Amino acid sequence: MNHSKRTIWQAVNSEHGDRLVQITQEHTRLARSLIIDRDQLSVEEVEIYKARIEQLRKERESILQQFENVEVGPFADERFITTQTY
Repeated sequence: MNHSKRTIWQAVNSEHGDRLVQITQEHTRLARSLIIDRDQLSVEEVEIYKARIEQLRKERESILQQFENVEVGPFADERFITTQTY
């Protein structure tokens, strides 16, 4: 799913920010290995890498979904749900 810049900004600047960075780093490392080292990986390893990438995508999506339609109030720690879309 595509998320707005606002949603991503809020998620990265929340308590989930460090985990999102970790997810990105691991996903990138695995994807790079699948591209560059594919002929050195067994079929089983390729499937393990793909499954892990899918797990990471689901976790990332779950985190970002928490920030859809969440607007930051006048105080940095104040969040509230809104039905307004941008």
